[in-house]
Amino acid sequence: MTSIELSECIASSLSQAGTTTVFGMPGGGNNLDFIGAIEEAGMRFVLAHAETPAAIMAAVYGDLTDTPGACVVTRGPGAASAVNGVAHAFLDRQPLVLVTDAVSSADRERIAHQQVDQRRMLAPITKWNATIGSGDPDQTAAHAVSEALTSPRGPVHLDFDPCGASTPPPPGTRRSNERASELSQLGEMVAQASRPVVCLGVGAREAAPVVRALFERSPAPVLMTYRAKGLVPDSWSSAAGLLSGATTEAPLLAAADLIVMIGVDSVEFIPNPWPYRAAVVSLNSWAESSRYLTPAIEVVGDLEILIAKLAQSWPATTWDADAGNRHRDFELDRLLAARPAAPKGLVPQDVVRRTRAAAPAGTVATVDAGAHMLPAMSLWTTEDLNEIIISSGLATMGFALPAAIAAALARPERRVVCFTGDGGLGMCLGELETLSRLDLKVTVIVFNDSRLSLIAIKAKPEANGGAHPITEYTRIDFATVGRGYGLLAARAATTEELDQAIQQALGHDGPSIIDACVDPSGYPEVLAAIRGERT
Repeated sequence: MTSIELSECIASSLSQAGTTTVFGMPGGGNNLDFIGAIEEAGMRFVLAHAETPAAIMAAVYGDLTDTPGACVVTRGPGAASAVNGVAHAFLDRQPLVLVTDAVSSADRERIAHQQVDQRRMLAPITKWNATIGSGDPDQTAAHAVSEALTSPRGPVHLDFDPCGASTPPPPGTRRSNERASELSQLGEMVAQASRPVVCLGVGAREAAPVVRALFERSPAPVLMTYRAKGLVPDSWSSAAGLLSGATTEAPLLAAADLIVMIGVDSVEFIPNPWPYRAAVVSLNSWAESSRYLTPAIEVVGDLEILIAKLAQSWPATTWDADAGNRHRDFELDRLLAARPAAPKGLVPQDVVRRTRAAAPAGTVATVDAGAHMLPAMSLWTTEDLNEIIISSGLATMGFALPAAIAAALARPERRVVCFTGDGGLGMCLGELETLSRLDLKVTVIVFNDSRLSLIAIKAKPEANGGAHPITEYTRIDFATVGRGYGLLAARAATTEELDQAIQQALGHDGPSIIDACVDPSGYPEVLAAIRGERT
């Protein structure tokens, strides 16, 4: 089979599955044939500056469009560089098909240059790992796009080798433990509960309409993981805030007589112990892979059907109507109070709140890993899914900018705000050019404190967030950097400068960047308010 024919086969499978955009950082040879095939099939190719951002863009775009995200990279260094983006898709349950060029099997004994065992390298972080070549490539490609979207969603890797034999799909292995006895026991436990607390996780995203229908009129407080934020709107009285395994949710869970988890995957929890005494019942479309906690009942099956059965015995509860909001407001007050008395620069909480107040309803926020993540996730209010996007399972730095590019392409009618630290932006700085070239309505807000603030707290907590040599950077003027890439740019060190910069950025029909000079000295108290400790 020729490279062109094989490229057309993969492109056809992606197109039939609804993929419209492919991201990548190509090499020569087979990569170029594949890009030509996707363009011939009516799909768009988006050139990135590095393979990790390209894979993140593809995974986020696929998640937002309910299609297989697609990314193409070259062999050797290209495949190796994509690993972090693939790991993100794996742990954050996002659909991705990664197509890698490879040293042809016909040349493998002769050529050592750039030859690594790509399938072995990517196997631990992919749902399926295959060679696509001669034989029945249509079957291999079709299974790849289907597997990427099968719960739990995740990445699939195709090693492109026209001289090799296509890997056949494995036999079906989908498991379900849905049994009548467990469903009956679940119904009894739920019916007897008077103070149930609901926990929604990444898996509940696939059943959003029935989740909302069940809890729209229920007074039971609802906690959401980062990936589930927005399933229950913040405007609902039951919205109780975030669930991350931290101490912020502890008072509510400690008061529960039953904890009902829907779609919760412990990949999203920070590694704290599970201290709560109330029985846990878990409903999901895939089985939990870790022993973070042991539910009294774990039912795996079609989540929409399971939730419908749960609704049949859902209790009236003794919670008052505002219990959820009251808990969330209490925690937000603690977070807002965690600030320096005399800040030297902008307070991170104020950056998030002032941006949220100025941004239109429905604005999408992407958030990078780092200390700024803590106020951003709590203070950015949402009314629907995907109004805030973060790498939660892998929690990788360098995520927010490529995710913002993907969000702007998938939601062109929405404004996108990218919250990133100076460390995270430095990891993918070249993608500012991608943002500029595509002329997307994205405002990048850099929490610039010239350090890795979260690591600084752990390295030297007694410094109250002060500098530590192993975490310090030189002060960078990201406004000047942004102008060099063609973005509307501003630098802000006061709230007045910040408000002006936000108004200008949001009024600009194109990409912009705000270099927000923040005071990191309050971050230890922020960490204490949310996680109960400084380290």
